[in-house]
Amino acid sequence: MTSRVLIVEDDPAQARLLSRSFARQRPDLTIVTSGNGAEAVRLVSDSGVDLILTELTMPGLDGFELLAWAADHCPEVPVFAMSTSDDAQTVSRVSALGAVGYFAKPIDVKAVVLRLTAELSQTVRGHVQNVSLASFLQLMEMERKTCTLMVAGAHNSGTLVMRKGELIDAETGTLRGSQAAISIVAWPNPSITIARHLTTEHRSIDQPLGFIIMEAMRVQDEALRDTGVSEWPASRRGLASNSLPSGSGSKTPAAAASANRDLYLPSGVCAMAIAEANTGSLLHWAAREDFPMPECALVAGSLLHQQSTAFSLSDPGQEIEELLLFSATRCEVIRPLGVGAARFALVAFELAECNLVVARLELTRFVFACG
Repeated sequence: MTSRVLIVEDDPAQARLLSRSFARQRPDLTIVTSGNGAEAVRLVSDSGVDLILTELTMPGLDGFELLAWAADHCPEVPVFAMSTSDDAQTVSRVSALGAVGYFAKPIDVKAVVLRLTAELSQTVRGHVQNVSLASFLQLMEMERKTCTLMVAGAHNSGTLVMRKGELIDAETGTLRGSQAAISIVAWPNPSITIARHLTTEHRSIDQPLGFIIMEAMRVQDEALRDTGVSEWPASRRGLASNSLPSGSGSKTPAAAASANRDLYLPSGVCAMAIAEANTGSLLHWAAREDFPMPECALVAGSLLHQQSTAFSLSDPGQEIEELLLFSATRCEVIRPLGVGAARFALVAFELAECNLVVARLELTRFVFACG
């Protein structure tokens, strides 16, 4: 679906000129026009748009009133203003009303199109379904998105603000910053609404997203232990044994007990494991009954060793962070655990049911749980 850009301009000649100029430079955009604020409100209410560019001085419902209406009724839609006035008071007023940007007339159409295109590429909108909040945040980080997420739990609500892929602010109840973010990400099965491209420039979070997610996982695990409920119980997933292989008796009793505890597989994941890099011996693992986990771990360890040797020749002093093996239906992620690590983590998943972001997140959670 192409993005819909609404130009609100009471001068018909100017509206046609802008529309044609935009269409020539960006034929992939759908340009719609409106002659006044009231008509724009009806159009947005009936059909929806992805971005609004509005003149400020119009009869009836003017651009300032349209900005106020948009902030209340469609806060996820970025709005830009334009006018012949270029004084600081006007710029400050439109900014306070929620405008993303302001252009003084006569506008440079090429520059404006570039700015609007950049905003459309950064803005995400709508509702998120069938993906965890942690996974969605990682996806936003990878794609360097800017947005504000309105998150609703069973009894709570809060906001998370992403700026160019960084989690910069969070708020829920009386909590603000990292504590709020950890609390929100730990909520079970929240609903996620992308409410606005950005609601604040204030940074209250200094920790990286990975730290926030790991702390949220710890909170989740503590809550599960308190209730005695497992999210993905092994007894219900048809998992193979996750005990240590025979012959690896070097483990202490405490370590052996840790290796024998229940491990979990989310939907779409075939297997997860932590293994010794030199031998491929499994330390912790969970796999579907039909998945050849021991053989896979042995091959993965050998492959990691070969690739590390080749990598050290081509780029001395650098360490491999991750290896990916793709087929038409499956992907395996092999990740060394630490610099010069004697262990590695492995996850295999079905491409049709699980994406790389989710698989990486589950592997991180698995390593954390087994650590």
